[in-house]
Amino acid sequence: MMYHPWRDARDRLPDVDIVFVDHLPDGQRGQMYGDRIEINARLLSSAERRCTLAHELVHHERGPTPSDSILLAREEALVERTAARRLIALDQLIDALRWTRHAPEVADELWVDVPMLTAFVESLSPDELAVIATALDDDAEVA
Repeated sequence: MMYHPWRDARDRLPDVDIVFVDHLPDGQRGQMYGDRIEINARLLSSAERRCTLAHELVHHERGPTPSDSILLAREEALVERTAARRLIALDQLIDALRWTRHAPEVADELWVDVPMLTAFVESLSPDELAVIATALDDDAEVA
């Protein structure tokens, strides 16, 4: 079953306000202040908005971010990978890879953006990579 961050926010966090704003600088997709999630209104696609909300929901769960720049970078990577794991299922990735290896097309098929797809791929374990390789090899043998 596909993860729906909007539904998740509605069901689990009814007191969190989610708003679209146009004051965020270019490149900043969202931010969280207490029980307010701000999403950059200039995001172009529903996939970008979906990924941004999923990312900010993980921040909300994890609490305040570290002030140290190294720890902050680690936290951001962890949050992005956690959001990616919610948004993308391994079997969905395999299905998309069966017809394309072009990252923007795979991301589009999975209803995520390329950075979220990248975070998911970077989070794959050796066992998961083997599952993907086996599934795609099996498809090649059938063809």
